[in-house]
Amino acid sequence: MSLEIRHVGAEEAEAVRAVVLPAFEARPPLDPPAAALSESLTELAALLANGAGGLVARFEGEDVGALVLDPKGSTMYLRRFGVLPSAQGHGIAKMLIDAAVDAANGYDDLTVVTREELPRTRRFWERQGFREVRRASPNVELRRPLRTFLFDAPDADSMRDIGRALAGQLTAGDLIVLSGELGAGKTTFTQGIGAGLEVRGDITSPTFVIAREHPSLVEGPGLVHVDAYRLGGIGELDDLDLDASLDESVTVVEWGEGVAEGLAESRLEVRIIRALADDDVDTELDPRRVLMTPIGPRWYSMEVPSSQRPPLAEKLNENLLLDFRRCDESELTDLDPSIPLPLALMVAEHAGGVVMVHNSWRDEWELPGGQIHEEETPREAAVREFLDETGTPAGAVEFVGVGTVQLGHERRIEFVAVYRTALGGDVDFAPNDEIDELRTWDLVSDLPGVSGIDAHLTELALERPEVSDAAASQ
Repeated sequence: MSLEIRHVGAEEAEAVRAVVLPAFEARPPLDPPAAALSESLTELAALLANGAGGLVARFEGEDVGALVLDPKGSTMYLRRFGVLPSAQGHGIAKMLIDAAVDAANGYDDLTVVTREELPRTRRFWERQGFREVRRASPNVELRRPLRTFLFDAPDADSMRDIGRALAGQLTAGDLIVLSGELGAGKTTFTQGIGAGLEVRGDITSPTFVIAREHPSLVEGPGLVHVDAYRLGGIGELDDLDLDASLDESVTVVEWGEGVAEGLAESRLEVRIIRALADDDVDTELDPRRVLMTPIGPRWYSMEVPSSQRPPLAEKLNENLLLDFRRCDESELTDLDPSIPLPLALMVAEHAGGVVMVHNSWRDEWELPGGQIHEEETPREAAVREFLDETGTPAGAVEFVGVGTVQLGHERRIEFVAVYRTALGGDVDFAPNDEIDELRTWDLVSDLPGVSGIDAHLTELALERPEVSDAAASQ
């Protein structure tokens, strides 16, 4: 697909309007009409001249998509977003959003305003990771967070310490939406918050009472601890009548993802993930990772606890490599079953470097590998995909370990199995629709478009000296 997205300023207001006007005219009539339909070229040029400009998508030689970037504080609003009807169905809207994410580097979130009368449009934005934060009929404001902070919690005390550090900046009215599988440490995290707030009573799982209040002992905000596990949705949460206490307390909702977001405009989403499924293993072998994602203006100035660490690697599309664990291949069956293992990659040494393939769809250099089919082991998938993508048998293969990744705006957590081999002869490569080029990369020379995550996994697999032991064992 021949698609190009360019950054434009006020000088290209006419090109933007040539896309936006017909795109908005093709939508159902609204009352009042969308502002884009009556906006003059001069007004649009002024909006583009605000310092951020806009984006135009060109497909098969024609401008077919456009948007205006409108920064407000630490959020980036997407205005005048449109794709010509004749060009829809090619993924152009999603690619425009991906480009907007890149353009919003340094901002806390992206925000769009849609209309109540356009439910299909709203569902599109929700599929792209936007969540409702405000409604002023007929407008609905949706926001997509761009920052996630990562913490290591090797034991229960560390988990409490993270919660206690967060409590130091919590105020009345704050909402924390807490998610994680059974045994992940949600209640332990909340105990840390309770200790930091200095509230009365032991913090235990509220499963059997659904909501428990803990008044402050020091004239600060109290804590309302809610378990939404058995609730059927926001309606049943409303029945708890939390509104009376929301403004006066800090509210923590366990199992709140997909249920509690509507309680407040701003919230801190906290997700706890674990590597293993067995509760009986030594906790040092099953460290937790805590992911904090601030959403809404309350959290724009969030002071991130000092124990936060960066991911091992990341990509511009918001994919994060959270950690990498060396283990025996037999331990793949012990991984937390709530986290899927859909991908296997191969690090193949060849001619003084490593084999990388160019994915024409993503315009990215990556490791050979792909999806694990049903009834197929990760090893079988890595070997099969390597042959399919490079035209060369993998030979003797050894297992290296498991990476944990967070995928894009969905913040979905997945495992990836990493294997290693060494090729002795030539690579019999033939390009196809997906993989159009192959290269042996020495990991030192510049390789434009290389996946940061794949590059880091390669270094870990090869145990290069510049990778510290600490990073490799995380």
